Amino acid sequence: MPEKVLPPRLERGDTIGVVTPSVPAPAGAPRRFERGIAELERLGFEMRVAANARGSRGHRSGTIEERAADLHELFADAEVDAVLCAIGGFNSNSLLDAIDYELIREHPKVFVGYSDVTALHAGIWSQTGLAVCLGPSLLVQFGEFDGVDPYTWDAWERTLMRIEPAGILEPAEAWTDEFLAWDEADTRRRDRRANPGPRTVREGETEGPVVAGNLTTLLALAGTRFWPELEGALLCLEDDHNADVAILDRMLTQLRQLGAFEQVAGLAFGRFTRASELGPGSPLDQVILEATRGFDLPVAADLDFGHTDPMFCLPWGVRARLETGDEVRLSLLEPAVFER
Repeated sequence: MPEKVLPPRLERGDTIGVVTPSVPAPAGAPRRFERGIAELERLGFEMRVAANARGSRGHRSGTIEERAADLHELFADAEVDAVLCAIGGFNSNSLLDAIDYELIREHPKVFVGYSDVTALHAGIWSQTGLAVCLGPSLLVQFGEFDGVDPYTWDAWERTLMRIEPAGILEPAEAWTDEFLAWDEADTRRRDRRANPGPRTVREGETEGPVVAGNLTTLLALAGTRFWPELEGALLCLEDDHNADVAILDRMLTQLRQLGAFEQVAGLAFGRFTRASELGPGSPLDQVILEATRGFDLPVAADLDFGHTDPMFCLPWGVRARLETGDEVRLSLLEPAVFER
């Protein structure tokens, strides 16, 4: 593991910079983008939008040089206190060779996103040790019609705005994966359903530093210098609606063949969408147990992170504890930020 570098904690009145490192969704959903900006302003933050965050160049928001420059500008700017990704996509990994990691190391800041942003998380963590954070995005979570979900906001506040450890990550009471077409049908609160909570796939207890992200994106880094060190890690994985049982089987087999299960201390899976058909009663448990056969790893599934809402925050490198059995408990044991 690299030597962990904590960013300064956030507080109301701070400035959050927004980048779009991959898909140009803000250009296609400008109303939702501005709604996300307004929501963060309502919560007490000043906002700074990077030059290319609203841009569109084909399947990406900008060229490699433009998107990397956005990141560099926000990290270098002393008036910007955090960097939030507007959304993920498919091509954040194209930035990894263009990033000035020394600049980021010298200006550590809260850096939040999920999904395809996993590539940036892995790159920045492996090259700088900055405790980047799997957490909400501007468009998806802060751009909701009724504002950010209180559970998601509470997790943000406990993890990124307080110097005490966030502690036990209690399950949300309800969840949703309903999609309402952005700037067309997202004019109401999304339907929620009761949350049965996380469940045990294999019993046990373990601790380790968090490595958290999208499995598809993470595997795209295999064999590169940006692949994260997994020795002793609590590996927290999620994926989107395209990850059905066959695809997940293939990806977990690749993790096995990479030697990941020889290294990690435990596994925690975020809740999958209903379209994936990987919920309770599905073949998910069988696939996980088969891929991890021979390794006595505690494993839990259906935790509140990934491509459903609401979600908690998972800061890389921060020590966490996973307890599985009759109940599942995931706890962050260390702070993710420091008092400035």
